[in-house]
Amino acid sequence: MRYFFSAVALAFVVAACTKKEEKTERVITFQNKAFRVESPGGCKTDSLQCAFYEVTYPVFAGLDTAVAIRLKKDIDGSVSMGNPEAEGKTLEQIGSEFIQDYEDFRKEMPDVQGGWNYRAQVTVETLIDTLLSLSVHEEYYTGAAHGGYGVYYININPHTGAEFTLDNLLRSGYQEPLVKAGEKAFRHVRNLADTASLNANYFEFADDKFQLNQNYGFKKEGIVFYYNNYEIAAFATGPTEVLIPYEEIKDWLK
Repeated sequence: MRYFFSAVALAFVVAACTKKEEKTERVITFQNKAFRVESPGGCKTDSLQCAFYEVTYPVFAGLDTAVAIRLKKDIDGSVSMGNPEAEGKTLEQIGSEFIQDYEDFRKEMPDVQGGWNYRAQVTVETLIDTLLSLSVHEEYYTGAAHGGYGVYYININPHTGAEFTLDNLLRSGYQEPLVKAGEKAFRHVRNLADTASLNANYFEFADDKFQLNQNYGFKKEGIVFYYNNYEIAAFATGPTEVLIPYEEIKDWLK
């Protein structure tokens, strides 16, 4: 199972790598695997009084062992609802602790109705010789007024394990043009006029100036930046996805 860019986007990204790496015959492939753990007895008989933790993620063949270990660690760290206590733990451990936390909660609050749940989907957005970009979509509910939802990205060089950043793709001096293209896309998504104040429309940017965040990935269409709930606006406003097509920044591609 392989994932390839469209011909145009692939040409852009391959051109970004000015230093040619040593040729290798190693072919990287992947298959999706599902992990799920539930409350004792399962959730089929009473889904309102149980908990489950479920993650679907890719398992790769052809990666160097050290790269595979690092990637698994990155994936595990991204499916924990941002819990700092989960650092260094596997998703299997995180899932077991999620279920145990629910069981402990039920013992302390037996009259409270409602179950807990966590779902995450780790998707391969791009897989080429120099770039593996993954998106992590998670949603969860732990008894609050509303559930949580988030999207995060993991970007590495699949042969070295090094983080793949914007600097690997774009020429020096790209920051201002990229921000300009990002603001154009942001205003389009949010139906804001070119001169409309961001802060006056309830978006929290310092000095009312648009900024790109560090939560980005590489799709076949372009670079995507994702602003999660609460990051730049109230929960009711919802998240914002900004896609900058490669064509928009082609002059800055290496």
